[in-house]
Amino acid sequence: MQTQVLVIDDNPEFLTALRIGLRSQCTLTTAENFDDGAALLRRHPMEIVLLDISLGQDNGLQRIRTIKQICPAADVVIVTGHKDPQLLVTAVRLGAADYLIKPFAIDEVVAILEKLAPYRDIREKHAAFLEDLNEAFGDRLILGRSAFLLGQLERARKLKGHQANILIEGESGTGKELFARYIHRLDQQPDRPFVAINCAAIPENLLESELFGHEKGAFTGAAERKVGKFELAHNGDLFLDEVSSLKKDLQAKILRAIQEQEIVRIGSVKSIKVNFRVIAACNDDLEALVEHDRFRRDLFHRLRVVTLNIPPLRDRREDIPILAEAFLNKYARTPDWTFNKTAMMALQQYAWPGNVRELENLIQSLVILIPGPTIMLSDLPEWLFHQRGPSTNGAQTPANGLLALPDAPGDFQALKAYVTTAERVYVARALEVMCGDKSKAAAILQVSRSRLYEKLKDWGMTNGDYVSE
Repeated sequence: MQTQVLVIDDNPEFLTALRIGLRSQCTLTTAENFDDGAALLRRHPMEIVLLDISLGQDNGLQRIRTIKQICPAADVVIVTGHKDPQLLVTAVRLGAADYLIKPFAIDEVVAILEKLAPYRDIREKHAAFLEDLNEAFGDRLILGRSAFLLGQLERARKLKGHQANILIEGESGTGKELFARYIHRLDQQPDRPFVAINCAAIPENLLESELFGHEKGAFTGAAERKVGKFELAHNGDLFLDEVSSLKKDLQAKILRAIQEQEIVRIGSVKSIKVNFRVIAACNDDLEALVEHDRFRRDLFHRLRVVTLNIPPLRDRREDIPILAEAFLNKYARTPDWTFNKTAMMALQQYAWPGNVRELENLIQSLVILIPGPTIMLSDLPEWLFHQRGPSTNGAQTPANGLLALPDAPGDFQALKAYVTTAERVYVARALEVMCGDKSKAAAILQVSRSRLYEKLKDWGMTNGDYVSE
């Protein structure tokens, strides 16, 4: 698509000459006074503005700043009748990109258009890249010591220096993007871009533009050229999150981009060579989607050169204390916040269907809602103990709560430990309901007060680990 140029000059013959001379070089719009030119800019942002600095009584130099305020991306080229070094220096300080001395040949204008084009492209990419940066991940590490997690980290480290595409599988909230950024940082090349896009978070009619970019005027609302994610990821990594949500027609276009290592912006016929590695992630069974003809088999095999499986939090319970303390350090108002032993045990017993993200959200809410600094079992929300779902007889049954029944052999624990946990939770709940009154708690539990005290002493709860005295 041709460069959009606005010329503001009060000489009609001059404007006519430019329209004729530049008709094959750019899309030219003209205005005979600054107010009309400014109004045009507000309605239709331009890439280059040729500004006569002698517009009647107006000082064109002061108008440079106004143009940059209206359209910051526009390159302003001043037009003057004589070469004054001081004037040119002032113009540059005010934001001018270049100048033309009247009279000038059409070739001089064409030369300036060609000179400014690559700089404008660099600015567009830089602005788009800065917009895409997510500093929230800058200092985050993958925390844990479980064998499953360490095994996947070791597998990831083997990818250093290789350009093979990677598929990261795992439930929602397990940290797939964190893993992707970890893989990216392994190469220790700060100039390599990491560009992320959530394929499910962008409306279908906008996703193609986000991925491939578009030219100005390519469709209704395309007021400016947009650089797509594939282009931004040149010589780096493109992270496609929730890739299973892609529609079949867009899958075909992505497949071609991966195979040919080139893309075409919407509204353009020019192909752009790009070099990138794709790191895709999904929380669905992508292979099952292929079998049900909901995902292209050829794209699946292009993405799954190397596969990483991120374990759910319920399969790495020994990592929960490490993660919990890290989130406390992140959100707590003071450094002395901590969990007591019984509260931490409760966190380790819960099934965490929302995985690490659910744990982080819980700890953030605790820091906001309780005085602290010690988080006790009574501070934890009720859903952590009995997350419930409907049953066929209308009663409520546990589902993924603290004491939910295990589903796999590896989820079982010693019967004695399970009974002890259940008993502690049950007693803690009774004390909580009775506002810490041990006599009333003993009554509803149908045990003597001395028996209840004995239990609390055995569990180390006499100092209010579960509830306040």
